[in-house]
Amino acid sequence: MNTSKTKPALAYGLLSLVVVIWGFNFSFVKWVISQVHPLAFNVVRFSLASILIVAVLMMKEGWQPMPVFDLIKMITLGLLGHTIYQIFFISGLSLTTAGNSSLLIATSPIWTAIISAGLKKDDVTKKAWIGIIMAFAGVFLVTVGGGNKLSLVGSKTTGDLLTVAAALSLSLYTVLSRDLLDRYSPLRLTAITMLFGMVGLWVFAGPRVVAQDWFSISLVSWGVIVYSAVFSVVLGYIVWFTAVRTVGPTRVAVFNNMTPIVAFTVAFMLLGEPVAWLQVVGGLTVISGILLTVRN
Repeated sequence: MNTSKTKPALAYGLLSLVVVIWGFNFSFVKWVISQVHPLAFNVVRFSLASILIVAVLMMKEGWQPMPVFDLIKMITLGLLGHTIYQIFFISGLSLTTAGNSSLLIATSPIWTAIISAGLKKDDVTKKAWIGIIMAFAGVFLVTVGGGNKLSLVGSKTTGDLLTVAAALSLSLYTVLSRDLLDRYSPLRLTAITMLFGMVGLWVFAGPRVVAQDWFSISLVSWGVIVYSAVFSVVLGYIVWFTAVRTVGPTRVAVFNNMTPIVAFTVAFMLLGEPVAWLQVVGGLTVISGILLTVRN
């Protein structure tokens, strides 16, 4: 996809498609990990995605040597933004609902703003701080509205907290990778860090892959693995970075806020996940807070 020739209308259309793909992905993955160990599933689908995106990189940009310091930083970012993120994400999704997972992952711009301010990389305006407070209030309403009461020991609450930890690791990855994006394309940064992240996943969860009875898995489950790797990860990343260069990060971030709406709707229809009115209020509050923050 040539970023210089991508028109804004096409970019918006592709972004809408990716939002739908990501919205369905939460429910699809939630369904599969009820049959396959979450970590085993994640290692296989992420390995497939990593190999494919590295292949795309080689076809589009080819090999490019880099300084040792940059390589070390990419290894670190790969472990943080992919290995740790994927472990927290899939573990959290296995314990909470697909809708909650999508909404809590969508809070990453909030954490990015806080981390950037803490590291003195960005200034956060008063309007953005209001958005951050709103988002936190919304997350609280979503968690309580889902029947978790005020307990921090329930499995669903644990899943929510793990998902927030995933959003935090993704935000750290985003902030710490900014200087590398001055020297490398988003595709190159993503492909190389994913490759190292894949290695980290195998080290952490390789035994789960070996122990899994892959021959007992249905063709539908294998289809979800391919869907999640090819469409949700590879196609999603390529379209996302192309759109960032075409229409700007702020407008792209607004599209990302629509993913939880699709995810909640799909989870309700396909998985029968209940949606309480307090969760609806909380979800709208989170999305409003994110909008205020990204439009800082």
